[in-house]
Amino acid sequence: MNQTRPARPPLVRAINGVGRVLSHMRLGRPVFRPDVIRAAAEKMAGASDYGSESYVSGLAMLCHALENEAALNQMGRFVLFRQVVAALAGRLTVVAWEKANPEAAQAPVKAPLIVLGLPRTGTTILYETLAAAPDYRAPLTWECRDYALAHDIAGETEEDPRLTKLGKQMQQVDRLMPGFSAIHKFGPYVPTECIGLTLLDMASEQFCAMAWMPTYREFLLQNDFSSPYEWHKRGLRYLQSTQPEKLWVLKTPMHTGYLDELLKAYPDADLIQTHRDPMRVIASVANLYRVSRGGWSDVPNSPERAADDAAYYAEFVRRCVEFRAANPQHKDRFIDVPFKSFIEDPMVEIRRIYAHFGRELTEQGERAMVDYLANRPREKYGKHVYSADQFGFTDAEYKPVFADYTAQYGTYL
Repeated sequence: MNQTRPARPPLVRAINGVGRVLSHMRLGRPVFRPDVIRAAAEKMAGASDYGSESYVSGLAMLCHALENEAALNQMGRFVLFRQVVAALAGRLTVVAWEKANPEAAQAPVKAPLIVLGLPRTGTTILYETLAAAPDYRAPLTWECRDYALAHDIAGETEEDPRLTKLGKQMQQVDRLMPGFSAIHKFGPYVPTECIGLTLLDMASEQFCAMAWMPTYREFLLQNDFSSPYEWHKRGLRYLQSTQPEKLWVLKTPMHTGYLDELLKAYPDADLIQTHRDPMRVIASVANLYRVSRGGWSDVPNSPERAADDAAYYAEFVRRCVEFRAANPQHKDRFIDVPFKSFIEDPMVEIRRIYAHFGRELTEQGERAMVDYLANRPREKYGKHVYSADQFGFTDAEYKPVFADYTAQYGTYL
């Protein structure tokens, strides 16, 4: 169960080494402080109206955790600082657009398909497959990395040099986090989890996969998510104005813990919950975080941290089981999809989803999804190797943690 520090490419070792020297000299070191983040975001966006102060507490907690808990190396400080600034700049961009386009800013977000469930349960491949249908779309990574580009770029996005640059930057991820692409596909044109939209309100699990931040996670669990989902919807309206004829496909495991707020924001949403043996889930998540956090911190992701990650997601499914049991009026809003069944025959499950929700599966849509799956075989980018023993997970300790979930949904596991 010993966790070693990840090997670093020479350039990264040099940056981190120089960064440590500069840090001791109090030079060249990004500072996670709300006023510093705001100043940088306003400069990036060329605007200063945040719409409200709903983001303030989340930004304060995020800065505290990144500065005091994450133990970021110099590369990690640069990368996460830039991403926090970009997220807040995205809020400024959305508010400026809303003021200039009041009618589009109130347009309905019609009947989204939303994939949720524990992470590592097939949510990503299901999400990407559904988004391949020509009458649907998902938020793309490049759109949520820089909201200004979503309206700025016209025509063939793959020809835009800014996206070419982003693609090259993202190709370096495996050098910083060896093996990451085998665990989770990424790239500028890949559908991204919509936690990037709640990040407009500084309330998102996104950075927790990149850095160890227990106090920020506690803030997320205790926070009323009505405001983050309001901003989620505002961000979608901003993005959908470029393709208003399409319906949304959305996805993030984080939705599983906030179903009440999610359905208040999207009362006509159809929800797809994926299921898998939770012992496989927590081991897979632990290895994902071992790799993803290892790119930005030299402190190994220990079994103790893996245990806290498992407890965090156990709380999500506890809330989900409780919500679904207490709200039978929403029964038809859900469909349950076993990981095993989807992997064995994905189109059978896709057809079942469409039929359950009374959605039309066109010949063109089915062909697009079949083609997508043919070009996205499992383990295309490598094999994800992990074990429960690697992180100290035992059936005796963890099966009781997920007992209510397995009792309710055991037939799907």
